[in-house]
Amino acid sequence: MSYEIPREDEVADIILKILKRRGSIESQNELHREVMKHLKRRNKSYKLTPRRMRIIALRTGKIRMEIRYKLMEREIEEINVCPVCGGKMVKIENATLEGKKVTIGFKCTSCPYWTGKKLRMPVRYIFRYKG
Repeated sequence: MSYEIPREDEVADIILKILKRRGSIESQNELHREVMKHLKRRNKSYKLTPRRMRIIALRTGKIRMEIRYKLMEREIEEINVCPVCGGKMVKIENATLEGKKVTIGFKCTSCPYWTGKKLRMPVRYIFRYKG
């Protein structure tokens, strides 16, 4: 069975319409269900992954996304790609008393995700309309 991928602006319009009406949605799955309902009314063969929907929501600039995390035991030395949006990660550095720089964590250049040396895994996304 074939499928079609909706345009980014079409998905963004639907996300904004839903969040303007509701104010906030407490989970990515709930927002995805709502967006898919609207998309299926337009074209029954549309497919959209929750990850792509989340990235489109961030790109609108009109959505504030809060992220709930689970702290993992695993320590990380390097992380280059953001697990939330696929953006570039940069080091968070601090200076020691001797003037040397040490890496204390990493942050995304595109979204609010950050982690310390112990990996913070996203477990819930909360979407709020900020207008």
